[in-house]
Amino acid sequence: MSLFLINTGMTLSILFFYVGYWFRVRNNRLHRAFNSAGIFFNLSTAVYLLGLKYLGDGIEQSGVIATVDKVYIDIHRAIAAVTLILMLLMGWSGFTRKKGFHRKLHFIFLPLYTLVYISGLFLFRSN
Repeated sequence: MSLFLINTGMTLSILFFYVGYWFRVRNNRLHRAFNSAGIFFNLSTAVYLLGLKYLGDGIEQSGVIATVDKVYIDIHRAIAAVTLILMLLMGWSGFTRKKGFHRKLHFIFLPLYTLVYISGLFLFRSN
């Protein structure tokens, strides 16, 4: 059940990010709303995941099992941490209307976030 909730939260997040990206020129109000929802679902899922790891019995005891060696999991987590920082910078630059910085970041953020999302689907399985 834990992996299902994690995958659902991250799937909603990436869907909202891409729908928000589609509205970037068409409707700025919808662009902000969808991307804010993407940030919300990403952060909510990340807090849930960290809660499982550090406040609960651990990720493995929650039924989330790695399918690859630990080094690949560590690489995934490192890239996810960088992506989290980029996501927060994207949100900040969007809300403060720093358009040039915001536009440059999305060329890095969206592909990197997609990579982290897809790799997470393959690196873990449910027990």
